[in-house]
Amino acid sequence: MTDQPTIIAQSDRVILRYPHESDRAAFVALRQSSRAHLEPWDPIPPSGLDLYSSEAFDRELESHNTDREQRWLIIERQSNAIAGRIALTNIERGVFQNGRFGYWLGEPFQAKGLMSDAMNLAVGHCFRPANQGGLGLHRVCANIMPTNTRSRNLLERVGFIKEGYSKNYLQIQGKWEDHERWAKTNENDS
Repeated sequence: MTDQPTIIAQSDRVILRYPHESDRAAFVALRQSSRAHLEPWDPIPPSGLDLYSSEAFDRELESHNTDREQRWLIIERQSNAIAGRIALTNIERGVFQNGRFGYWLGEPFQAKGLMSDAMNLAVGHCFRPANQGGLGLHRVCANIMPTNTRSRNLLERVGFIKEGYSKNYLQIQGKWEDHERWAKTNENDS
């Protein structure tokens, strides 16, 4: 690991970058202080991993830049604080060229437009050709619970299209929850 975290993309308001060991304490503190806000949307991992622990940050470090996963911290430029995280998982190559987003923003950073900026950067990085430093994907998607209006509004703002509805799609906090399926392709990226 390098001494400085690798920046993926940046705007006037946010930086997307890979996590670094030096982020551990701030990341865990933000997750723990935002637990009541985030927990209703979080699945419980089969491993029983506490998603609000230092051990959960180990997963961020281990899978932050692999063929199947990317994990980027959202840094608020004004404060230089970790505001949240975007993960692109289940990256499939070949004829699909697709990845699935998961994301969260700490409670103190809500309603500032930071996630919209960060998702626009993330989508741009996903669609940028590999020979220009991007991932060269054709399609990205996100699955959200119908009651998560903030996520729905975010996806609409960044140009995702609702593709469908899946009953009992994913276990969230031990209960099978319905999800809406949203996606965007590089043809409809503006």
